[in-house]
Amino acid sequence: MKKIIFITYLVFVHLLGIRAQDKHTIRPLTPQEVSQRLLPKYAPLALMPLTQLDYENIKSVREKEKQSTIPLLTNADSVEITYRNVPGLKAGDPDIPVRIYKPKYITTAPIFLWFHGGGFVYGNLNGDHKHCANIAIRGKVVVISVDYRLAPEHPYPAAVHDAYAVFLWSIKNAKNFQGDTTRIGLGGGSAGAGVAGSMTLLNRERKGPKIALQALFFPPADIDTNHVSVRELWQIPGVKGADIPYLLKLYIGKDYASNIPKNVLPGMTDNFSQLPPTYIATCGVDPLRDGGLDLGVKLIKVGIPVELHNFPGYPHGLLPDRVFPELYSFMYEYFYKPIK
Repeated sequence: MKKIIFITYLVFVHLLGIRAQDKHTIRPLTPQEVSQRLLPKYAPLALMPLTQLDYENIKSVREKEKQSTIPLLTNADSVEITYRNVPGLKAGDPDIPVRIYKPKYITTAPIFLWFHGGGFVYGNLNGDHKHCANIAIRGKVVVISVDYRLAPEHPYPAAVHDAYAVFLWSIKNAKNFQGDTTRIGLGGGSAGAGVAGSMTLLNRERKGPKIALQALFFPPADIDTNHVSVRELWQIPGVKGADIPYLLKLYIGKDYASNIPKNVLPGMTDNFSQLPPTYIATCGVDPLRDGGLDLGVKLIKVGIPVELHNFPGYPHGLLPDRVFPELYSFMYEYFYKPIK
C-alpha cells in the first residue's frame, strides 16, 4: 500500500513539473511563424519593425491624435450628432466629453455606451467615429461615445469612474436624446472593452441600474501574462505581449501584480454571476486572445448568456465586417427581445 502511495506521489510531482515546465517554455513565435498564422492580407504585418512602447511613444501618439480631424461620414444624413460635457462622478473630477449619435427617424431607442481603445494611455473620440455612427444607424440605438481619462496621469479607477458617471448621466438625461432607460448596454474595443467590463462589475457591486448587455471586442480580461497567446506573441509588431506588463503598470500601478484592485478588469473577479448577456469577439493572432476566451468560458459556466467568437488570422484590433451583423443581432436579441 505504501509503495502505491509513493508511486502515485511521484507521478503527481512529475505532472506538476511538466506543467510548470510548459508554462515557462512557451516559445515566442518568429516573424515568419506569426505571418503564417495571419490571413494572407495581413501576413506582411508580421515582418514590420517592432514598436518600442515607452512614454515618449505615448506622447507622440497623443500629439498625432490631437492633430486629427473628425472623419467625414458617408451616412451623415442618417444620424444626429451632439456633444456634451458630463459632470464627473466625484467632487473634483473633471467633466467628461461625450459624443452622442442618434439615428434619425427613430423616436425612442436603446442606449449604448461606447469606450474607445488605446491601451488605457491614448485614444480619443475620433478614432471610432465611423463605427459609432454605423452602430447607431444599423443597430437602431443611441450611441454615447465616452472620452474617459487616460493613464498614467489618471490611473485606475479614473477611467471606470468616468464610465460610470456617463452611465448614470445617460439614464437621468435620456429624455433629452430619446433614449430608453429600460434598455441600456455598453461596449468597447481593447482597453475600452476593459473599461466597459470593469464598469459592469462596479455597477453590480453598487446594485445600480440594470444593464441589458455588454459587447467586448478583443478585451484585456486579466493581468495573466502566462497565457499562451501572450507568450507566443511576446515580440511582434503592433500590440505585443511584452507591452502588457508596461501598460498594466501605467494603468494600475507598479505593484499591480501583488496589489490587484477589485474589479480592475472584466475577468478580475471571483464572482461571474449576475452579469448581463455578453458578446465577446477575440482576434486569433492577438496577445489578448486567451484572456478574452477564458472570460467568456467563465461567464458561460455560471449561466450568463454569452456569444463568444474567435476570428482566426486576425491581429489585434482588426475584425471582419461580419462581426457587425453579429453585434446587431445580439443587440436585437437582448434589447428588443429581453429574456423574461
